[in-house]
Parts: sequence; C-alpha cells; structure tokens
Amino acid sequence: MFPGKCAKNLNFFSLTIQKMSKKINMIQVSGQAVFTSDENKNEFVQFLPDDPVEQFVKGWRHEGVAQRLRNGTFDFVARPRIRSAATLIKKVAHGRLSATKDGAIQLTLKIFKSEGVPMADTFIREAEEAVSNVKL
Repeated sequence: MFPGKCAKNLNFFSLTIQKMSKKINMIQVSGQAVFTSDENKNEFVQFLPDDPVEQFVKGWRHEGVAQRLRNGTFDFVARPRIRSAATLIKKVAHGRLSATKDGAIQLTLKIFKSEGVPMADTFIREAEEAVSNVKL
C-alpha cells in the first residue's frame, strides 16, 4: 500500500497495454485500484488483483503516459525506449563521429568545464580530427 491521505478503492479495474507496433494486447483483470497522493502532491497508483496468479502476465517496468478520469477509469500507455541508431565512424577524446540510420553524419562532442581546457580550441581541434582521414 502506498502512503498517503486520500485513497479510493474501486471494485473493478481494466488495464490496457498498447504496444507501439500498432498491435494491441488487452488484459482484463478484476481487482482494486488504490489511488493515493501524499503531502507533496505526488500521485501513486497501485492495483491489487482479486485472484493473483503467478506468471499470469509478464512483469515490466516502463515510463509512459497515465490518464485517470473522474469516473475512476485509468489508462496507461508505455513509451518505447528509443535507442541510438547510429553507427560509430570514429572516436575522439571528447566525442564521436557517427552515421545515423536516416543517412546523416553526426558529430557529438562533450567537454566538462572542470577539465580546464580551452573550449573553443578543443572543439575545433577535435572536430578536425574526427573528420580527417574519414571517407564520408
């Protein structure tokens, strides 16, 4: 149970899982949903099935968009994790030169202020080093 002041119990709860591949798997489970908010106005949702069965659904953890309507309806749509689609061409001390999936060439450089190096000179030197001797 989540800590909090105002919890509401519902007699029925429906959970819809939408995959970004436009294919929708729907799992309907009967149970109680507990909506809780704490003193800092953080909102929590906990679902407790009436008949918990081990391995009934695949466990997962995702970020996403949740929506709770005034009538108690609750929906959650998971966001897919976007992974880099770039292929490394050349690595330099403070970054990398990559070819992206969409056909672009991308140069990424990152220098921390605490390194104490002259930023402008380092950016120029490493950009030149990254593209030198590379056939694009």
